Amino acid sequence: MRKEGGRGEQLALQYLQKKGYCLLRSNYTAPCGEIDLIVYDDRYLVFVEVKMRAARTYGHPLETVTPAKKKKIRMTAEHFLLKNPRSTLQPRIDVVAIDAPDGGFGEVRIEHVENAF
Repeated sequence: MRKEGGRGEQLALQYLQKKGYCLLRSNYTAPCGEIDLIVYDDRYLVFVEVKMRAARTYGHPLETVTPAKKKKIRMTAEHFLLKNPRSTLQPRIDVVAIDAPDGGFGEVRIEHVENAF
């Protein structure tokens, strides 16, 4: 995990916890890919992709979730569900986009897209 990615995941987790989500797993890895965070609340089991950018030079963080990345996330989420079949929560895939001009150690802007794809 890159240093910036770890900071982004930390910021995203803090944000989600303030919204009432609980952490189940971080950096879940399967043969088909990785999911940054798996969180839950009383209704949903949420697979979270975190994207953090220090500048908009290369576009908005949400633009980096390509069709290929979406496919890997879906497959990895399915892998998790097959390995953990007891969950009665509705699964969902979210993206947390973070604008962090100074690497996430100053003022950041967080956008949480529920049911992103």
